[in-house]
Amino acid sequence: MKQGVKGFADTEDDFRFLDAPLHADVARLTEYWHQKRGTRAMPDRSDIVPGDIVGLLPNLVIYDVIEGGNDYRVRIFGTALVSLVGEERTGMLVSEFGAKCVPPTDASAVRHRWLASMTAAFATGQPAFVTGLMSSSRRPYIVWHGASCPLSDGSGKITQIIGIMTVDQ
Repeated sequence: MKQGVKGFADTEDDFRFLDAPLHADVARLTEYWHQKRGTRAMPDRSDIVPGDIVGLLPNLVIYDVIEGGNDYRVRIFGTALVSLVGEERTGMLVSEFGAKCVPPTDASAVRHRWLASMTAAFATGQPAFVTGLMSSSRRPYIVWHGASCPLSDGSGKITQIIGIMTVDQ
C-alpha cells in the first residue's frame, strides 16, 4: 500500500492523494475556500455563496457529515457529475454510491475513493486533493481530479464538506 498525503493511504494504482490541485477548477474551488475562511481554520457553510462560483456549480457536491465522519449524505450533486458518473446521488449516503450506475460500475472502488477524500478532509480540517482513473461507468481512460474541503457550522465543528470532481478534456 502506498502512503498518500497526510497519512492517508492510496490503495489503488489509479487513485492517489495529491499535495496540491492539478486541475484549474479544483484550484479555483480551493482558492475560494481559502478566501472565505480568512483567518479561521475553515469557512462556515453560510460563507459559501453559489453566485460566487457559478462556473463550478455543475461539478460541485455538498455533503452533510454523518455519525462523526463515518459516512456522508449528499445534499447537492452537480448536473455534470450526474452525467459523468451515471447516477443521481442527491440524498444518497456515500456508502450507497455505485449501486445504480448506468452503465454498471465497481461500487466498492467508487465508495472507497469518495470516502477516502472526505475522510481526509474531515480528519485534517484541510482540503484533500485526489486524482485517478474513472471507475464509474467503466471508462478507465478518463482522468478525474477532485477536492474535498471542510465547512464549519459556525462553531468550528465540521458539519459539511464541499467538493468538486472534474475531468481532463
